[in-house]
Amino acid sequence: MALHCPDSMTAVAGFFNGLSRGKLDNLGDIYSPAVDFQDPIHQVRGMAALRGIYEDLFGKKCRVSMTVTDAHGDERTGFLLWTLRYEFRGKEHVITGTSHLKFAQDGRVAVQHDHWDASFAMDDEFPFIGWVLRGIRRLMKAKPKPSM
Repeated sequence: MALHCPDSMTAVAGFFNGLSRGKLDNLGDIYSPAVDFQDPIHQVRGMAALRGIYEDLFGKKCRVSMTVTDAHGDERTGFLLWTLRYEFRGKEHVITGTSHLKFAQDGRVAVQHDHWDASFAMDDEFPFIGWVLRGIRRLMKAKPKPSM
């Protein structure tokens, strides 16, 4: 299925689709030098720090692939919906997330805030912590009120 997205989002969607270590040499085409990047684990500023996050991803995980499934935005801001797949310690993991992007005047990404559930790693890699998190989720889950 072809992704239809606004022109302002085409370059960044293309970067994420088929994300690979080789594409890291083109970060300057996509991101502003002083990019502000944040996700549930990292908060960094600057191209070198962002490159470090991507290099770490490829260094610790196998068979990394990313697919953008939807994109919306204009020349100032946009959202990408994506799926990241990778293998870690012999297990396949799938993360579905979204990126909120703000563009600099030259069209490159100045701000990227990624949103995804980071607790899955605790569930899989640390059984006791996973058990605690599942208990907390059960307590926090909304319970429908019985209808009268």
